[in-house]
Amino acid sequence: MSRVSNDLVEKIKQNLNDFVEKNYERYIKILGELVSIPTVAAYAREEMKRCSEFLSDLLKERGFKVYVEEAGGHPAVLAEIGSGSRVVMIYNHYDVQPPDPLDLWKTDPFKAVVKDQFVFGRGVADNKGNIAARLGAIDYILPYLDDLGLKIKFFIEGEEEIGSPTLAKIIEKRRDWVRADGGFWETGYVRRDGRLGISLGFKGMLYVEIVLRGALRDVHSGNAPLVPNPVWRMAKLLTHLKNERGDILFPDIYEGIDPVFVKEAEEMIRGLDFDELEELKKELGLKEFVKGLAGVDALRELYTKPSLNVSGLYAGYTGKGSKTIVPSLAGVKIDIRPVPGQDPTKILERLKDYLSKLGFSDAEIVVHGMYPSGYTRASEKIVRDSIKAAEEVYSRPPAVYPLSGGSGPIYLFTNVAKIPMTGAGVGYYGSAAHAPNENIRIGDFKNSIKHVALTLIYFSK
Repeated sequence: MSRVSNDLVEKIKQNLNDFVEKNYERYIKILGELVSIPTVAAYAREEMKRCSEFLSDLLKERGFKVYVEEAGGHPAVLAEIGSGSRVVMIYNHYDVQPPDPLDLWKTDPFKAVVKDQFVFGRGVADNKGNIAARLGAIDYILPYLDDLGLKIKFFIEGEEEIGSPTLAKIIEKRRDWVRADGGFWETGYVRRDGRLGISLGFKGMLYVEIVLRGALRDVHSGNAPLVPNPVWRMAKLLTHLKNERGDILFPDIYEGIDPVFVKEAEEMIRGLDFDELEELKKELGLKEFVKGLAGVDALRELYTKPSLNVSGLYAGYTGKGSKTIVPSLAGVKIDIRPVPGQDPTKILERLKDYLSKLGFSDAEIVVHGMYPSGYTRASEKIVRDSIKAAEEVYSRPPAVYPLSGGSGPIYLFTNVAKIPMTGAGVGYYGSAAHAPNENIRIGDFKNSIKHVALTLIYFSK
């Protein structure tokens, strides 16, 4: 592909700010229409189809060739436009988390409410706001696609919030189509200091539910001296996974970490500041983090090491008033987040062996989600161009992280399809994604349109 001249780049850039100021309300309106479709992947059905059709229509209106793919789950929308030799993949998801607890919302979660330069609603930050902003960026550069030599692809799935259970099948089915020279992952958040945070990867996920059983049914607690209570065994099991200081006691969880990733991540971590950590601690009302972690040590723990967490714990009666029983079962839901190089299937096998050796061979282990980590090296062109664009739009260099502390199926793009991915987003540190009163700031929404458009322009060079 021939190089795009600097003069052409400057010509394409010059009207970007005016375009965003004149048109951003159009994309806020699109966001509102997306929010109004309650696409909770955990239980919605017809709404998922309706949203995929709405997205398909939006893309077709812009000239995209659209394909809707299913593999036994919610539909994914795949679309492409342009004939250039440099291909960009844009990944998003249209599903959202449940809105509960509803009584904590100040607005209807499935109605986008604009108030005091904020937009409230389920999915405005994660991830429908990013879909709308990226449509705005593409609308701006559509007239210049041939000049830039670009082809743009969208991949918008509907199962990210439930672990993307059928995404791998869709990727495998459309393996030839899912090819690109670089791409945008779903998200990015503006920090308290006004810098855009760009994560170059995500941890993997191993989400398991462990169940221990006692009697065949719940028993009157007058028989507690005789009937084994599985809660006591569950309490003991948990002490073998993690101690009260937060040290992970399951030793094999650290096996297989990619040393190249660790080395490059260490360099990035040392270039980050620690103010965000201190602000987070204050915001959460904590005197200190786990194990007293601070500074580089805290960032190293967060971004370069796997984690093990109890997400939920249940047994017996937890309703109003009292009910005196010996419960027949006790269960715990655990999320383990692997880092690059680690195989979650091996972690699962070692976890089963570990529990068996400790006397819990009878434990039932149900796997609710499992996929590896994926990341992009900072030297990739799409990353460098997104950093340059962010510095222009946000008037300061972005904070670049080796990984997000969270998880996502990015490995299917970075590891399987071999697409380097960067970040961009409309959210900010107070967006309350996954929580009541999820929100974004209109200023960040505008900046994200500009950031994505500029990155695409620079990537063409």
